[in-house]
Amino acid sequence: MTGSGRCHLVAGLMFASAMSLTLSAARAHTPCDPTLMLPVPDCEIQTMAPVHYDSWATSGWAYYCTGDHPYYWGIGSYYLANFTWDSDCFSVAENYYGETTPFKFDATITNWCINPGGQDIVVSLGCSDKPPPGFLPSCPGGGEFGPDPGCPQSNVSTYCTHTVPAICFLTFFETCSNNVEYSCYADNGLTQCQTCQ
Repeated sequence: MTGSGRCHLVAGLMFASAMSLTLSAARAHTPCDPTLMLPVPDCEIQTMAPVHYDSWATSGWAYYCTGDHPYYWGIGSYYLANFTWDSDCFSVAENYYGETTPFKFDATITNWCINPGGQDIVVSLGCSDKPPPGFLPSCPGGGEFGPDPGCPQSNVSTYCTHTVPAICFLTFFETCSNNVEYSCYADNGLTQCQTCQ
């Protein structure tokens, strides 16, 4: 095997391992899990309507938080596994780039079981009444991530866990002199900003 072939094999194994951890993490926790290091603030579990899949079927699917807790906190908000599903026949992988609004959970879902007629899956989401970092109302995000540009800040919000001691992080906007806006997230002295689009 060539060096290039070994690199592709190792990269493939690392990707498969990461995906299995993502999938098992979602199944190991429940949405709104208070034991997570930074639980979703004011979180409410919303159970979605069942969706039918034939055996070995794969499909992209979107679900939305609604009501007085309309915001979904997912990978784009630095939250992993804020969703779960009810059947071991399925794998569910969150699609960050498909989550174009702060209300949307987007996933690729596969039914791995071979049963005549297929079966249903029921997905549950952790939904909040507070907008998630990276998706504040006037900045939908979707641009590149980078370091803090150091421009004037606005709409600063603080989120804290209910643990003792509390763990907190900040979200805020920055608007630079060239009129480029950023949505920023600060935690433990590290700030990441995403260009608004």
